[in-house]
Amino acid sequence: MNFYTYRPEYSGGYGENTVYIGERSDHPCVLRHFHYEFNYWPEDDLQGSTFHYIGTERLRRTLEALRPPVTGLEFAEVEISGDDQEFKHVWRKGRPDSALGKWYWFKITGKAGVDDFGGGPTQDLVISERVVSLLLEKMTVINPRRKIRPWQGEIEAGGVPYKGLATESES
Repeated sequence: MNFYTYRPEYSGGYGENTVYIGERSDHPCVLRHFHYEFNYWPEDDLQGSTFHYIGTERLRRTLEALRPPVTGLEFAEVEISGDDQEFKHVWRKGRPDSALGKWYWFKITGKAGVDDFGGGPTQDLVISERVVSLLLEKMTVINPRRKIRPWQGEIEAGGVPYKGLATESES
């Protein structure tokens, strides 16, 4: 299976109600409670904020329906906020709804090159080919060529490190 790095849109960042375990300046920071504050109207169904991710309820439901089940991802509650006055004045590309809707914290627990969602707190988000297909066919991803690229990381196949992507004959 092929894997890709995904650099989601960042339409906001950590809100004032985010609760950190340790210091906020720790790299990576660890969160007990994630508050995502939107600064811009979100165009994509998956958003990021320095190694932490949130996704729409629509994306969560679609991922939960995948068979076999999606790996490397857990869902948790996230507090979201944004400037309603600002949102009244912006063009809502791809998301004409009048409210932000329900979002979830997408906790990445998987290993890059093995699970559908992988990476780590200091690495790029790595997603499987089937997740890329789902994002491109059923979700909103503005400018996917800029955000989704072939992953060039290490894949452990049969215990032997392999540099790069699997070839057609190996997938």
